[in-house]
Amino acid sequence: MSDALLDRLDPRHYREVARLILPEPVLGWIDSGEAAVSDNAGAFRRFRLLPRVLRDVSAVRTATTVLGTEVRTPIGIAPIGIQKALHPDGEAAMARGAAAAGAIFIAPVNSTIPIGEIATAAPDATLWLQLYNWVDRDALAEVIRQAEAAGVKAIVPLVNTPLPVSHTPASVGFRLPAGVTLAHGASTHDLTAKNDWSYLSWMAGITSLPIVPKGILHGDDARRALDSGARGILVSNHGNRQVARSVAAIDALPGVVAAVAGKAEVYLDGGVRNGTDALIALALGARAVFSARSVCWGLACGGAEGVTRVLGALTTELAEETGMCGIADVSALSPEVIATVAG
Repeated sequence: MSDALLDRLDPRHYREVARLILPEPVLGWIDSGEAAVSDNAGAFRRFRLLPRVLRDVSAVRTATTVLGTEVRTPIGIAPIGIQKALHPDGEAAMARGAAAAGAIFIAPVNSTIPIGEIATAAPDATLWLQLYNWVDRDALAEVIRQAEAAGVKAIVPLVNTPLPVSHTPASVGFRLPAGVTLAHGASTHDLTAKNDWSYLSWMAGITSLPIVPKGILHGDDARRALDSGARGILVSNHGNRQVARSVAAIDALPGVVAAVAGKAEVYLDGGVRNGTDALIALALGARAVFSARSVCWGLACGGAEGVTRVLGALTTELAEETGMCGIADVSALSPEVIATVAG
């Protein structure tokens, strides 16, 4: 899609445009889990804000640090694989879009481009790398070494996927696009259900990169993760793709934040569709939030530029809502801005 056409489109409408571009199986794959009982996005709508007035909000700051790295926005990109199904440039375009927006991109291990090439395509990007719990730990260690060489800033092991449960119903009909392969051999590696907390200890023992387990919803699990070597906690229910009736990520966040008790940064992935959602999560204790579906529509519509525009729109909404609540810096958001949770 041309830049001129992108200029005329509101990024909030990219999903509708993507439906005219993408094959139906790809749309079904991205949307799978969305209609689950404990809908992540719907959970955000139950929160109400309590703005303060007559405060100087002439300049609202969205820049922050995440694991010590400066970013221009606390809204990053959550991992989702096989991005060449959305755009020919795949994860390279996603990384370039994230870099232009000053956002973190959690690259998926089931990417269509190797992590080293992603880093080369976007040398200014802040990259993390997500991993699955493969049986073959030698293969995991090799991918981690590739991530280190590529300048990745953190390793994000999924800890809520012990079984090879399909994320997408077979009826959707999604398949790898013709000519596309998984760059890290993810399709050849089995998952293991035997992992215990020593898995994180093992990972922390083979790399100096921070370990940020993704998929934690319970405070006790967050504490165990830190005891096992984690340096951050990513609250997530895997986009409702795993356990359909799991608690929404935003509902689990306060309990995890309380359990961590300031010993590590906490992040949230799940349901962030606009700047108000991001504000709510930050106010409840998240250091940063990550979104996948929204930026996927941007990637499909406009490649790297579409991704940048989605992240820019989300960040602008976050700044506006933060200012309207009487706060001039997103790092100053606190639970005091949350008034009620509507029934």
